[in-house]
Amino acid sequence: MLVAGRLPAVTFEKKRMDLQFFSGEIVQRASGGPMMTIRGVHYDVLVDEYDSNMFDCIWFERTKDGKKEVHYCPFYADELVKAAQMV
Repeated sequence: MLVAGRLPAVTFEKKRMDLQFFSGEIVQRASGGPMMTIRGVHYDVLVDEYDSNMFDCIWFERTKDGKKEVHYCPFYADELVKAAQMV
């Protein structure tokens, strides 16, 4: 129930997630590409929940002009490998 001047109470469900990757780990796509840092579990706004099989990654690259550019993209866990596992 919404009362004027008050926000509705928000409840958060804590779910145990068996994660394959953790924030701060260095990964790369299994098919190659730049080294990336795991930001965390991806939050899917369309279904309003965290997807423990998807991870938000961030990486930096230089443009043709030499400027650093940040990139961000979610990837499925089976698309990623930890940096220590790479040959």
